Amino acid sequence: MAEHPAVLSAARISANVLAPHAEAADEPARGVDPAHLTLMAEQGLLSVRIAAAEGGHGADDRVDAETVELVSGACGATWFVTTQHRFPQAPSRGPLPGLPPDAIELGPAAARHRAGLALASTGAGIAIAHIRRPGPPAVRAEARDSGWVFSGTADWCTGWGLLDVVMIAASTPDDRFVLALLPAAECPGLRAGAALPLAVMGGTRTVALEMDGLQIDAEDVLATVDAPAWRTHDAARTANTTPASMGLLRRTLVALAELGETRDRPEAVELALALAERAAHVRQEAYALLTGVPLHERVPERTMLRAEVAELAVRTANALIAARSGSALLLSSPEQRWAREAAFHLIQAQTAGVRTAQMKAFACPE
Repeated sequence: MAEHPAVLSAARISANVLAPHAEAADEPARGVDPAHLTLMAEQGLLSVRIAAAEGGHGADDRVDAETVELVSGACGATWFVTTQHRFPQAPSRGPLPGLPPDAIELGPAAARHRAGLALASTGAGIAIAHIRRPGPPAVRAEARDSGWVFSGTADWCTGWGLLDVVMIAASTPDDRFVLALLPAAECPGLRAGAALPLAVMGGTRTVALEMDGLQIDAEDVLATVDAPAWRTHDAARTANTTPASMGLLRRTLVALAELGETRDRPEAVELALALAERAAHVRQEAYALLTGVPLHERVPERTMLRAEVAELAVRTANALIAARSGSALLLSSPEQRWAREAAFHLIQAQTAGVRTAQMKAFACPE
């Protein structure tokens, strides 16, 4: 796997391009470099699983996970912008794996954008987090003529100004989700707020989108999805350990061991080895489930493993701060940024089930 072209590209770009810019990418005033997103797209790092005939690497899930680990460990902000692309890319290619085929109907935008999303020559973002919340819909879709009208607020849209299109989800009165794929720019009925003052990944240009009578033409519909089926699918999908959180854990474990060696702090090396042994075991179990077991099976086990990885990432990042001492809290030091990124991985795509498992992991760490 280490010799796969996608892994070689990810390793080279992560080490030579992303990691040196990670401090700047975290800061709102500088932020993620658009040239880095272009470079990753050109190297196929947003198309790892896309068939070679369509311009991708045609790799399996395990190779894809390895590339994500490398990118996330190098620069969390760049990873977070690029990972948005995956969701619009998937339905543009057909029904989602694990989602009943009759639960999703692809719209005209799927075929129109398929090639661009496959190659990532069209960069995509998403505004869908609101559909995970209980209660009244945050964004409503009302049928009008042959299309839809969206109204409401999507609180989270990452990569605004960095990407070409954005997928916005809205709820219909009959409990479906309409996924519209629109140019990522303000237009009548769509307004973007100021960049949110985030504690981490502030350079991702994450904004809220306000919709007031936003007209969605029929050709801009990527898909319509049965909401109950999507919720079941989403709960199973988000139970999995994310390779990105594993990538951060991997990076901080290496840093802890290296710091212990260079500063003659054997207790840091000892702790890094002990945590790494546990992390390797959890990683093996999590990826075995991710790549070898049907999505809806063994969900409680998947959730527990995701929570354990997140707890290990938080613990390792804070242990690294303790080992480095006071200088770890300088904004120019990566240790404090890694600790903030570890906190982010707790809440990214967090569901109620994941949150409960996280509480248990913090209460009874291995």
